Amino acid sequence: MLHLIPGLLTSPSSGWSPIRDYADRHPWGFVPFLALLPLLPALCAYFGATNVGWDLFGSAQERRLSSASAASLALMLYLTYVTSVLVMGLAVRWVLYRTPQRPAYSVATTFTAVLAAPLALAGIVTVFPLRWLLLPALALGALCTVLLLYRGLPAYLHLKRNDQERFYATCILAAGILVVLTLAFFFMELWWQPLDGGGYVAPVE
Repeated sequence: MLHLIPGLLTSPSSGWSPIRDYADRHPWGFVPFLALLPLLPALCAYFGATNVGWDLFGSAQERRLSSASAASLALMLYLTYVTSVLVMGLAVRWVLYRTPQRPAYSVATTFTAVLAAPLALAGIVTVFPLRWLLLPALALGALCTVLLLYRGLPAYLHLKRNDQERFYATCILAAGILVVLTLAFFFMELWWQPLDGGGYVAPVE
């Protein structure tokens, strides 16, 4: 399914049709895509946290993570991404429960996996976790995801372009924000709790 993403990013209007055809022919074809893509930002975050470090707000002191805590952080980022996509597949089906075009779970999750791809690609910048680089990249990834949602919902799920379709897209967007924030908080808490003060590597003077 990865080979279909460049066509979608360059031509959102026509790029959704082959993805829907693929989802209909291979209902669980999104699984390798979903399993492999979030490895990219997770590994980049691991490298950035252990080798590059970052500056905290209000301090010029560089902070880094130990290998163990950075690996745990990368795992939590990976789980946040994968779980969010799977839960959003359920959310899409719930939003569309009254429509004749209500998709199967595999079709809905393929949709959400593709929608999340720009965020995963934006996560590559965590290899250099600098504020001036992270914030614009993540904002651009989020903007691409929103545009793909509003452009792709009618094309992918065979809905008419009208106010009702835009209402469905807005509901999915709101659910997505809630799901991502909730799961991110949950998994970051799982990462933070075991740290006993030895998770950071002090900068070398």
